[in-house]
Amino acid sequence: MRREQRHPIRGFLVSVGLTPELLVEFQYNPSQLSDRRSVSYATLNAPGLIMPTRQYVSGGDRTLSFTVRIDGLMPGPMDKTINISRDADGGITPELNKYRTFLYPQSEQWQRAGGSFMPLYADTQQFASPPPCRLSLGNRVIDCIVTDVSITELYFNTQLAPLRADVAISLVELTPYNRPAPGGQVNARQA
Repeated sequence: MRREQRHPIRGFLVSVGLTPELLVEFQYNPSQLSDRRSVSYATLNAPGLIMPTRQYVSGGDRTLSFTVRIDGLMPGPMDKTINISRDADGGITPELNKYRTFLYPQSEQWQRAGGSFMPLYADTQQFASPPPCRLSLGNRVIDCIVTDVSITELYFNTQLAPLRADVAISLVELTPYNRPAPGGQVNARQA
C-alpha cells in the first residue's frame, strides 16, 4: 500500500481591494503566534460600597502578532510552489517590500518600490489608506489590517543586498462593523 505524501500548508497574507493584488506566502510558517484582546470597564463608585463595581464599556482590539523568516539562501519546504521575490543583486528587498506595502497608502505602483516607498507618492495629492488584508493560517482565516511591520535584516551579499530577514507582523482583526469600504477606507457600518 502506497502512502500519500502530504505537503505542509503555508500561511499567507493577501490584500483585499488592492490592484494588483498583493499575496505574501510565508516561506516558513511562524513558530509562535500571540493573540491578545482586552476589554474596557468603567469604575462605578457609590456611597456605602466596600469596593467599586465595574460596568462593561466596550471590547478592545484583537491583536495578532507573529514573526516569519525569509531566507534567500536556503530553500523553504515549499520552494517549488512559493517564489521569493528577488532583485537584480539577488537580494530579497522585493519580498520585504511586499510586507511594507501593507503599511503605506495604496499605490498601483507598489511593485516599483525600491529602498523607499516615498518616490511612489511624489505626484500624489490624495491618499487611500493602506490595504486591508486577509490572514490565513491553516483553518484560521481573519480579515484584518496590518498595524506594525518590523524587519530585521540578518545577512547580506557583497552588494549589501539583504539575503535573510525576520519579519515581525502585528495586525488587528476587523469586525463586522469596520469592513473595508470601496477605496480601501475602513468605515463604520452604514445602516
